[in-house]
Amino acid sequence: MRSAIKAFEANPNEELFRAASSSIDKAKSKGLIHKNKASRDKARLASKLAK
Repeated sequence: MRSAIKAFEANPNEELFRAASSSIDKAKSKGLIHKNKASRDKARLASKLAK
């Protein structure tokens, strides 16, 4: 999950955003991270993509 987020932050584009969002959702569904943290992380990535 962290490596997908770092890859997106290095080069923000739609494809890496989808990959990072998917890995965040997988971590959330397995109980590795709290649902609110997953939502917060995805919102932060989306705001970086919009800029």
